[in-house]
Amino acid sequence: MEFLADIEVEVEFVIQHSRDLRNIVVKHFELPGVNFRVTPDSTIGGCLIEALDIPPRANRPDGKPRYDLLNFRLTTKLDCSNFQSGQKVLVEKLQFY
Repeated sequence: MEFLADIEVEVEFVIQHSRDLRNIVVKHFELPGVNFRVTPDSTIGGCLIEALDIPPRANRPDGKPRYDLLNFRLTTKLDCSNFQSGQKVLVEKLQFY
């Protein structure tokens, strides 16, 4: 059974250092135990999402890997300026299955 849902996330960092990068890496608070995918209408903080990219490799201070991060690629690089670390935003219209 598939359905659309929203999740609340917190911006960890914004990646926009090169011409092609336009990613928002976020920490999810609670993610249901189901898989999801980005739809053509999915947004983060009101900005359209192009894709869910490979999760970033990040470690906790104790060296253990972090599995609480998601990496969304924005449709438009200019939208990166709408985000800052620590900001809480909604990711809307994700398709859960």
